[in-house]
Amino acid sequence: MPPPPVTPPRPFHLLTWLRNSFLTGVALVLPFVITAWLIWIVVTFIDTRVEPIIPPGFEFFTRFPGGGVILAIAALTVVGALAGNLVGRWIVNTADSGIANLPLVRTIYGGAKQVFKQVAAPERTSFKQAVLVEFPQPGSYAIGFITNEDTAEVAHDIGVDLVAVYVPQAPIPTSGFLLYLPRNAMRPLAIPPDEALKRVISLGIIRKEDSLPSK
Repeated sequence: MPPPPVTPPRPFHLLTWLRNSFLTGVALVLPFVITAWLIWIVVTFIDTRVEPIIPPGFEFFTRFPGGGVILAIAALTVVGALAGNLVGRWIVNTADSGIANLPLVRTIYGGAKQVFKQVAAPERTSFKQAVLVEFPQPGSYAIGFITNEDTAEVAHDIGVDLVAVYVPQAPIPTSGFLLYLPRNAMRPLAIPPDEALKRVISLGIIRKEDSLPSK
């Protein structure tokens, strides 16, 4: 049996090597830079808002970046602990009742309260399942996420079993469209919601093998 043909080595090109090395460095370093930059923006934003209301005697926390964040976390932790006892629950219920009587404020407060309750309870995931839906027109598909299957208060006059599906916009998934679709109008995906969300954020570049850890 003749030996397999030997593939000749590719000639070395300095410009090609420099270009590939540069692009590899960008792909490795840029995610760290963007992450650090976003963290710095959030920390600076919180510090500048907390610093004016720091009580006397706690000025030490204003001398280094992140001091306001530490104080804010500590204050929120104390508030959460106090809300767990009888007096704290009474104060919270009284405040809720007062806000419920304000026509416009109660709508904003109720929506924000539900969202942050969801964040505080990670075991109650908002995205129940990732699906494909025909959007924005027939023949084109978008990734969506089932957020609520109990939509009787919305669809009771239609007579069709509808499901609430959130279709995020890429690459910023916090903006998107809320659709109410019949169950037969969506196709469940085999990947979990967090993996599907990666596809949206990465503009579809990430594949399954890219998400798996290297052995």
